[in-house]
Amino acid sequence: MKSITNIVQELQRRFFDTVTSDNLVYNTCWEDPRIDRALLDLNSKSRVLMLTSAGDNALDYLLDDVQHIQCVDINPTQNALLELKKALFKNGNYTLLWNFFGEGQKAGAKLIYHQQLRSLLSKQAQQFWDNHIQNFSPKSNSDSFYFSGTSGKIARTVYNQIQRKRLTLAVENLLSSNSLEEQAYYFREIEPQLWNPFSEWLIGRHATMTMLGVPASQRKMIEQQYEDGLPEFIRQSLRQVFTELPIGENYFWRVYLTGHYAPDCCPNYLLEKHFRALQKRIHRIETHTSSLLHALQKSNETYSHFVLLDHQDWMAFTQPDQLANQWRLILDHAQNGARILFRSARPEPDFLPDFVFGKVSFHPDLTEPLHKKDRVGTYESTHLATVL
Repeated sequence: MKSITNIVQELQRRFFDTVTSDNLVYNTCWEDPRIDRALLDLNSKSRVLMLTSAGDNALDYLLDDVQHIQCVDINPTQNALLELKKALFKNGNYTLLWNFFGEGQKAGAKLIYHQQLRSLLSKQAQQFWDNHIQNFSPKSNSDSFYFSGTSGKIARTVYNQIQRKRLTLAVENLLSSNSLEEQAYYFREIEPQLWNPFSEWLIGRHATMTMLGVPASQRKMIEQQYEDGLPEFIRQSLRQVFTELPIGENYFWRVYLTGHYAPDCCPNYLLEKHFRALQKRIHRIETHTSSLLHALQKSNETYSHFVLLDHQDWMAFTQPDQLANQWRLILDHAQNGARILFRSARPEPDFLPDFVFGKVSFHPDLTEPLHKKDRVGTYESTHLATVL
């Protein structure tokens, strides 16, 4: 007979699977591609297998002229998002790309979609955007695609709190700071307003973390390391991001605080200087709706690079057999010297199957200095493994 704890864990897992299997969870990537590209050493011979997320980082990797990128996601809506971004490159209008994904809104988005973009999408992507393209249609200046989807709804809640507490000017001053000292000054003004019974309650809800794409297993990792659990981890992460790293280049937090990017603070794929190069290479990105495990089982390809995001954490406690099977298949499909990149809520990758450590070499001398410069700041560690 199952214990109450096991029943709760099973219900949490099912709820997480339900939310993340068919809803748009990530409307922007939450991993820093500047760190990725420094570690991956991509080139014109690189063949990359990666999890799709929002597709931003796959587009970023194209700047290194990679040969091919296979994006895999079990959630079809994440692939639909990347397909829409690809369609905007194929359409050839940079301003339209910026309107949709720089500003996060475009008047007449539905008409533009049907006239210019829909025919460039797969049927699966069409089915999603036929019902959701209105997420780009503004009803007010504060409307934004980046406030849609499950993580976007949490961002909208934070945005509304900023408005309600009259912190808009302080946030604007923080984002326009020209020094770390100035950032720290404005963050000290904002930080006490962030923590109250409501925010503590919100962070403590399993539903909130699920909407942000954080499974129970990853929460458990964090709670094992911090006496006060998630709130302590988030406090430390925010202090590092907003007081120790230049905010002027941190587009990750800008978009969730404001609902849009700035021309000088945005992902590389949104910079006009990169538009033509990415347009010529956009066909090198393919999407596949499947679990990573099933994609590897069906693939006859070998890859020089694997980008696993924080997906390893998801299986660490709940699906150790699946985690082991996934690593066997990764190693079976890895070229000599292949690089495997992933992030974790644990400081060390000690949750991986034992056999992995005899097949790969980890490089903390490379990852630890770069991890300290990660502009996202929501992971405990970054890991690079090379296949022996």
